[in-house]
Amino acid sequence: MHAIESVLSQGDERLELVVSDTSTDGELARWVAEHPRGRDPRLNYFRPAQKLDMTGNHNAAVAASKGEYLCLIGDDDTISRALLDATQWAHQKRVDLIAPNVVANYVWPDFRSRHFGARHASRLYFAKQMGGGKVCLASEALALALREAAQGTDGLPKIYHGVVRRTLMERIRERSGQYFHGSSPDVSGAVGLAACADRFLVVDFPLSIPGASGGSNTGRSAMNTHKGQLSAESQTSSFVASGWSPGVPKFFSVETVWAHAALETLKHLAPSTLTEFNFVRLLGTCSMRHPEFKSEIAQATSEAAEMLGTPLPGLQAAVARERRTLRQARIRYVLARAMRPTAAGGRPFVDGLATVAEAPPRLAARLVEMKLDWETAVRGLVV
Repeated sequence: MHAIESVLSQGDERLELVVSDTSTDGELARWVAEHPRGRDPRLNYFRPAQKLDMTGNHNAAVAASKGEYLCLIGDDDTISRALLDATQWAHQKRVDLIAPNVVANYVWPDFRSRHFGARHASRLYFAKQMGGGKVCLASEALALALREAAQGTDGLPKIYHGVVRRTLMERIRERSGQYFHGSSPDVSGAVGLAACADRFLVVDFPLSIPGASGGSNTGRSAMNTHKGQLSAESQTSSFVASGWSPGVPKFFSVETVWAHAALETLKHLAPSTLTEFNFVRLLGTCSMRHPEFKSEIAQATSEAAEMLGTPLPGLQAAVARERRTLRQARIRYVLARAMRPTAAGGRPFVDGLATVAEAPPRLAARLVEMKLDWETAVRGLVV
């Protein structure tokens, strides 16, 4: 509800807010029926007729939208006041894709982490530097993502907290049957756009404000509880029967769902690139971070060796080397982080924000202090 109210409070008539409600407690439906915001003509609220997983819900939301440009956010996120200005600029400049780096993020009061407990809670964090950007080639971004085993969306074009011209998403649907594939729609969207687009703009400017709540994937990861059996998670259970990507360990974690989404998307849109996926990086990462799933990782290693035509002992040795390299990198990170022992780690922030709806005006004030707006951030860029 807070996200809906925050977005609609922007007061911009160019906006359409699509909400696909797959919750089961009826609380959101009651709020929409009773709250004045529920009658806002810019709100397109619906409940899907059938039960949908996360990917199906994202497909339904995009299909229900009408705008020329799209931006996907979650129910604990919101947008900044500059999003519509940036979209209008993209329309005028004929820019199809804007991929902002995360330079502002909100942490909900219920968020906890293993190392800092509640010290991140109720804060809006800012990057030390904002402004500027560059034009990137989608093909180069995809190649880099595959070398990194598609572990996240950094460096990729994206619809999740990005700005995408609708025609690009329709191109993906026409070529593959739907907008998103696999168990992580944000990664699938990014990989699909990288496979279908030509260029995109990366900017260090906040067009949205990602939120991290205790029950979100980010919140569960912070407590190291974001893992388990595929069949036990609604995000992945539907893919057990339909088949899990060979070479991806059969357990639930951010690493495995990201890889699964990327590979399933490439299978539909760019199958010739599948051999470029770095299974050694994926398996080494899983082995280092999730040793309790040793048998699942071993089975996936055998699958990857067969698929790649690589002798199994050689691949096992490469995975072991990768695990050691990643562990050493992790130790270096922890030691460097220990030099900045506060939760903020040197980042500016404002404290005491009860919901994400309080974040946009505080972000706007921060940008005024920095004398920064969208036009200033992209001034001089050749697009």
